[in-house]
Amino acid sequence: MFDWLKGSESGEAGIQAMAAELDRMLREGRHAFDMACSALISGADPSAVREELLATDARIDALEASIRRQIVVHASVHGAEQVPEMMILMSIAKDAERIGDYAKNILSLAQHHSAGPGEPHHEELKALHSEVSSLLEDAAEIHGSLDRQRAVDFIRRASGPIDQCKERMTEILHMPTCTGQDALCALAFRYIRRVAGHVQNVITGVVYPIDKLDSHDEPQIDAE
Repeated sequence: MFDWLKGSESGEAGIQAMAAELDRMLREGRHAFDMACSALISGADPSAVREELLATDARIDALEASIRRQIVVHASVHGAEQVPEMMILMSIAKDAERIGDYAKNILSLAQHHSAGPGEPHHEELKALHSEVSSLLEDAAEIHGSLDRQRAVDFIRRASGPIDQCKERMTEILHMPTCTGQDALCALAFRYIRRVAGHVQNVITGVVYPIDKLDSHDEPQIDAE
């Protein structure tokens, strides 16, 4: 996938156009994620960001649809020889699209829980927002530059917030009593974890073969 995205003599313009639209999806996804987290974590008015967030998500959806159309055209021209790469691109475009969906979920939490997450989780969620937002920014740059080593380092780095969110979710679920505030925080950790997981999948798709896509994100059953 890495070499293919670099562009071949046949169909290079089409490949680069699809790659550019995927980069835009990631940047729009970051914008949506930042708006949602500003409402949930930083005290912004959810109603003030709702319309822009929905418009951003609509742009993300339109970009994914455009990539899908171009994949069909590209596959009809180049045949079976590039089917694996086309499947990977379609998969990671879907990952990029899901970031907008989870941003809407985060905004929904802010709309229904105006108090926002309290301590002891507020500062941790704030830090996670910053970290995952940075991942989204870096993912667009890495995908645009197709730097293989940066991609490998990115995949390892993204595992940090993914694991951290999972640990916090588990801790909350095992609390003897859970308040509405606790439930809010558990969902916030879950949605942020999913955003981090999807952006990790996008970069995984650049360096891994198709049979390895999403394998790092399979749910694990704890040993007894």
